[in-house]
Amino acid sequence: MLRATQTTQPMPGHEHAGCAAICRELDEPLAGTAPSAAVGWLLIEHPGPWPAFGLPHDVPAPIARFSHRALQHGVRTQLIRRPDRTGRQVALPTVMIAGGAAPRRWLERRALTDPRLLAELDPAGFADCQPPGFGALTEAALLVCTHGRREVCCARYGRPVAQSLAERFGSLVWETTHVGGDRFAANLVFLPSGRYFGRLDPDEAVAVAEAALRGRIDLARFRGTAGLPEEAQAAECLLRRALGIEEAAAVRYLGDGDGDRDSDGGAYTARFAVTGSGVREVVLARYETAQARLTSCGAGTVETPAGYRLLAIRAGD
Repeated sequence: MLRATQTTQPMPGHEHAGCAAICRELDEPLAGTAPSAAVGWLLIEHPGPWPAFGLPHDVPAPIARFSHRALQHGVRTQLIRRPDRTGRQVALPTVMIAGGAAPRRWLERRALTDPRLLAELDPAGFADCQPPGFGALTEAALLVCTHGRREVCCARYGRPVAQSLAERFGSLVWETTHVGGDRFAANLVFLPSGRYFGRLDPDEAVAVAEAALRGRIDLARFRGTAGLPEEAQAAECLLRRALGIEEAAAVRYLGDGDGDRDSDGGAYTARFAVTGSGVREVVLARYETAQARLTSCGAGTVETPAGYRLLAIRAGD
C-alpha cells in the first residue's frame, strides 16, 4: 500500500530514525497491508544464517527448485527456525505447507526425510480447500519476522517478540524470513488463516496470539488477511473496527461490489457476509499521506504510504 515518489529524502526530523520507529511515531495505518498475492506457504526449517535475498547455498536443490516453481502459483517460501537457536544443525528439518481459500485454510507439518518428496506436491493445489495429505494437519503456527540481514528493524523488534511468544506458546512459535511490511515490525503471521499483525511489542504479541488461537482478532494490530486484494483487506479491517467484530469466523469476504470503483478510482466497494447481519457492503476511499518517509531501512526506500478511509457500510443483497 505504497506509492513511490521522486524524492530521495525522508521527511524532516526523521533522517536518522529507522523505518519502524517512523511508522510508530506517525501511527501509520495498518489496514490493507498484508501481501495480496500470497495463496499459500512453504515453510522450511533452516537454522541460518539467512541471506538478505533468496535461499542459502546449503538448501538442497529439490527444495530450491520446488520453491521457484511454487512462487509462480503464489506460494511463499519462508525459512523458519526456533527462537532459542538451539543447535546450528537440523538433522531432519521440519517442513510445513499452508493453503486453501479463506475461511477453509489448512496447515500440514512433517519432518522432511528426503527433499525429493516435495516433487510430489502440485503448487497449484495450494489454492484448494482440501489439504494434500503431505503431512499431519496442524492447529497453528506463529511466525515472527526476525530477518535482520534483509531489514534491521525486523531483527530489532522481532527477536524480543519471538522470545516472548516462545515462552508462552512453545513449539507453535518460529522466527522467519521476510514476510512483507518491514516498517510494521514486529510482524506476526498467524497460519493457517494468513492473518497479519503489526507494530507489536512482546506483551502485545502474547495478547494478539492468545486471541488468534481462540478464534478472535485483535483489531488494533490487524494488518489484513494475506491472499485478499489490498482494498478488500482494508475493507475487512474497517468493517470489523466499525462494528466491533473480533470473532474471526463472523466476517467472510464475498467479492467486490457492482461498480466497485467510481470514475476516477477514488472509491471501492467490497461485500462481506456478517454473522447475524446478512450481507454488508463496505465503501472506502484511498488517500495518501502528505510527505514521503523511509519505509525500508534495508533497501533505503523512501515512499509515500497510503491509507483507506471508510465512507459507508450498507446492507447488501
